[in-house]
Amino acid sequence: MRIRRPSVVAAAILALATGASLGSMAPPATLAFLFDSATAVATFTTDGLDPPTSLSATPGATVALAWTVTPDAYATGYQVLRSTTSGSGYSQVGTATPQSATAYTDTPAGAGTYYYVLRSYYQNWTSVDSNEASAAYAPGTGTGFKDCTSQAAETAAGDNDGYEVSPGNACADDNAEASDVDSGTNPATSCTNSNKDKHRFWGYAFGLPGSVTAITSIDVRAGIRVDATSGTNRLCARLSWDAGTTWTSTQQVDLTSTAEQTVTMTGLWGRGWTLSELSTTNFRVQLVDVSGTSTRDFYLDYVAVQVNYTP
Repeated sequence: MRIRRPSVVAAAILALATGASLGSMAPPATLAFLFDSATAVATFTTDGLDPPTSLSATPGATVALAWTVTPDAYATGYQVLRSTTSGSGYSQVGTATPQSATAYTDTPAGAGTYYYVLRSYYQNWTSVDSNEASAAYAPGTGTGFKDCTSQAAETAAGDNDGYEVSPGNACADDNAEASDVDSGTNPATSCTNSNKDKHRFWGYAFGLPGSVTAITSIDVRAGIRVDATSGTNRLCARLSWDAGTTWTSTQQVDLTSTAEQTVTMTGLWGRGWTLSELSTTNFRVQLVDVSGTSTRDFYLDYVAVQVNYTP
């Protein structure tokens, strides 16, 4: 962009408008002779605040929302909006921060189908809506998130040591971390690859009453970060109901931050559950650290579990 000296330009415009001479000169045939040759060049950059993507909503004792973060690292976080009508009528019910947040739990006032969108925000600036996600919510009862009391590395996976540094730290949400240094022995990004580090956790005391008529969902929540975000990095989880002899199908969530992010995986994990299978000895969680870089380090603050049920 060229910026002319305004005094010269104004004089030229006045001369043309009035027919007057500029000094001793007659009105020129073109403005080009009246412009000063000095110029200034400026570069302007514009940006649009992008919304999060891949929003999902999973009902249980609460509605668990999960998404992929906005690529705009300067965003403060996300506005969570809910409606009882698809495509319209959204009102804000909360916020999730920081920009690296990928989960939010909502508790609507009553049963029904609820529709959710998210907006990234920074100061007074908000993005357009994310995709819409819906959940058919039926209030139930949850145990609250419980911590593990025991853990052990899987010694026939990856480099055979799981979270080898302070693994017991993963049994409490207190910002003290368990560390998995070098998360495997190859760059594969599959949760089922045998060369990925694995660790199991158990001893979750859910305190379920004997009157439970149905288990409606099991939520696994972790506070976790990685040492770098290049390439593919994800946390995978699966559950056992027989002390680790048999495992459910795997769920996964991508990790996108070097700061701790809260991730939640939920559902029935492909099967029905009985009370005896949820005992402190039978029920187990296995976490798998997956990265396209075998030298990626994972840091786990906690892994907690909540069981949702119908009394």
